[in-house]
Amino acid sequence: MSRIISALFMAVATATAAVAFAADPIPLANNAPDRYTVVKGDTLWGIAGRFLQEPWRWPEIWRLNKDQIKNPHWIYPGDVVFLDYVDGQPRLRLGKQFTGSGNVKLSPEVHSELIDRAIPSIPPNAIEAFISRPLVVDPNELQDAPRVIGTDESRVVMGNGDEIYALGITENHPKWYVYRLGAPLRNPLPPESETVTASDIMAPVLVYLRTKSYTEDPEPVPGEAGGKPGDILGYEVVYLGTAQLKEPGKVSTLEILSAKEEIIKGDLLVPAEEPTLNSYMPHTVDHNVSGQVVSVHGGVDVGGKFSIVALNLGEQAGIEPGHVLGIYTKRTTVYQDKDTGYNKTIDLPEKRNGLVFVFRVFNRISYGLVMEAARPTVTGDSIRNP
Repeated sequence: MSRIISALFMAVATATAAVAFAADPIPLANNAPDRYTVVKGDTLWGIAGRFLQEPWRWPEIWRLNKDQIKNPHWIYPGDVVFLDYVDGQPRLRLGKQFTGSGNVKLSPEVHSELIDRAIPSIPPNAIEAFISRPLVVDPNELQDAPRVIGTDESRVVMGNGDEIYALGITENHPKWYVYRLGAPLRNPLPPESETVTASDIMAPVLVYLRTKSYTEDPEPVPGEAGGKPGDILGYEVVYLGTAQLKEPGKVSTLEILSAKEEIIKGDLLVPAEEPTLNSYMPHTVDHNVSGQVVSVHGGVDVGGKFSIVALNLGEQAGIEPGHVLGIYTKRTTVYQDKDTGYNKTIDLPEKRNGLVFVFRVFNRISYGLVMEAARPTVTGDSIRNP
């Protein structure tokens, strides 16, 4: 898994890449060094922050085009990042500094080291559990999912080493994740809306299970969250454990290899496939986006730096792994009306209070790691271009 996680966010740029500089000047960090030697434990975001006030703009100063952002070379411990200027514009280069003659080699290097040694974009331990396991399902995915139907000893609760039986397995995958349907992810409701009750949450699930039908929302506007306030965007699933397929058949036999929580009849199975992972530089979205934070992972109401948040922006809105988005908090103030003398509440302009790095994307939902937070992140905070 460590190899996979490292491969997801490893990124570097080459000195030969050439694209136009952005129209806006790139502000350098205060006391930005003219060179930095990469060490084990660095992240791409952290290295970029040594040179730039806005680390997500590193692809611009590296002069990377769109294809190179999605398929960069790697950067390794021992590499040296150099800051120099071309036609008065700052530029970063990757090279090796070697002793003896005192010369510095600025040309890019072709590395033969294992991917495990490369530098990730963001802390991999913060997102490891969120990369390969299922996180979100649409109601349509419930209909044909294989289900646990029991054990040989007719136990009610199953755990490590137990054999379980399942219906609906038609693919001969060696390993399967066991999961359970969790809470729905909804577009946030306006503050003045009524509280959503438990019956409100379960009603769409019960309707679907009875009718096995589900209607998608109309095609959304690119860059915008689809649906109305309160609409269900998908259902989070709770990871329970991993099982190995022993005997496929109409009733399949599996062995539970690991159980994070107790497994019971009716729990669902999904193939434990290693996802296709790409390497992305942190970069901005090339079109305007507008969405909201729909949940903070862990069942808490408030998050901070390195919290995992779900956003109501996904593939339909043109979001991809590596995108960096701004978190904007809506603020209010109370003032006394000069005509009536009563206190009134008024909205203040939204202020960017954080940055989120998107690392996994679904159709209408994406998950991101909060990289910067000047104040707590809460459900309903706005998400826009930084």
